[in-house]
Amino acid sequence: MNVSKESTSALTALLKIEIGPADYAPAVEKQISDYKRKANIPGFRPGHIPTGLIKKMYGKAILADEVNKLISDSLMNYIRDEKLDILGNPLPNLEKNPVVDFENQDSFEFYFDLGLAPEFSIPVEKDLGIEKYTILVDDEMVNKYIEDTRNRFGKPIPTETDDAVVVAETTEEGDAKESKEPAVEPAEMNADFFNSVYPGLDLQREEDFREQVRKDASMSFSAETDKLLFNQITEALVKNTEMPLPDEFLKRWLVEHNDGKYTPEEIEKNYASFADSMKWQLIENKLIKENDIEVKDEDIRNYIRTYMLRQVNMGDMDPEMQKRYDSIIDTFMQNKEQVQRINDQLYNGKLMDYFKGNITFQDKEVTYDEYIKIASATHPHDHEHEHDHEHEHDHEHGHDHDHDHGHTH
Repeated sequence: MNVSKESTSALTALLKIEIGPADYAPAVEKQISDYKRKANIPGFRPGHIPTGLIKKMYGKAILADEVNKLISDSLMNYIRDEKLDILGNPLPNLEKNPVVDFENQDSFEFYFDLGLAPEFSIPVEKDLGIEKYTILVDDEMVNKYIEDTRNRFGKPIPTETDDAVVVAETTEEGDAKESKEPAVEPAEMNADFFNSVYPGLDLQREEDFREQVRKDASMSFSAETDKLLFNQITEALVKNTEMPLPDEFLKRWLVEHNDGKYTPEEIEKNYASFADSMKWQLIENKLIKENDIEVKDEDIRNYIRTYMLRQVNMGDMDPEMQKRYDSIIDTFMQNKEQVQRINDQLYNGKLMDYFKGNITFQDKEVTYDEYIKIASATHPHDHEHEHDHEHEHDHEHGHDHDHDHGHTH
């Protein structure tokens, strides 16, 4: 078997795979022997079927299977051994590939087109003109939080109806209706209350407590503002990175590998968006590789321990109980979709840490309402007013992710 490569442009190549009898004959003969031993053909005892009959009935299919395996293995091995950084997958060259006749041929040639990843440099300028928003926490937000917290830490008021009072409410039509609600005396604004809410800070004055509430509320918005900031960074890096792509190859690859989601006309119309997704994927992989950013299985397990079992104090458990919870984590780890989501989220967090340490942002304070308008105008289709974000993970270049990420390890 022989594999050779010919450059067809700066970012495309043609692979030629030559397969002869010496490459497939041993495997074909083994398969025929297995068929002879296992096949159940009326009129013949198992294991005593003539070899000629097996070849006549199954030989062509066996040969085709073995040749296809050789093609797949040789493509994978050649790309790996030659350290080719390809985009998408190899595509059969429709012009050069002849019609194969497994009945009469014993030597075969196959041709495949490759799209090659470009060489590029990520911008080194620290200032990419990105505004980093901080949501101001106004007095109304602080007061609302304190009110809710005082009620949460308050004392129930004993009543004749088992700690509940009958409250008369008026409907829009003016009719009175009754509802049972627990009566609570809000906690007093004193040091005991302050330190019940924030243990260990030794807060004594109301102004110190209010300032801590303001900081806490501001931090609660950071995940949401980071989500917008991450999108702004990816867009700025894509815009400012000079990166040629094998466009015609990628358009063809997208047509053949989108499971019918898009027509060729739709791919042509939206190719700029597809190309930007591809560019970001390549930039991200380069950042991960050059900065030794890595997520290990234990990182994922720790994430599950911290966030999915956060109500459980593992340190207070006996060994048997710890083993049971480790078993729960093992079960989570079997869910590939869940693990992929966590894996990608952890990569995003590590990338965000890198960005914050290496990019200069223009800090801007806004109210929450102003931020919502900005975020909605910037990303009207994917902005959600939630304090989390999820991403899909894949190990292969070239998938249509819309700012989701495929990390090459």
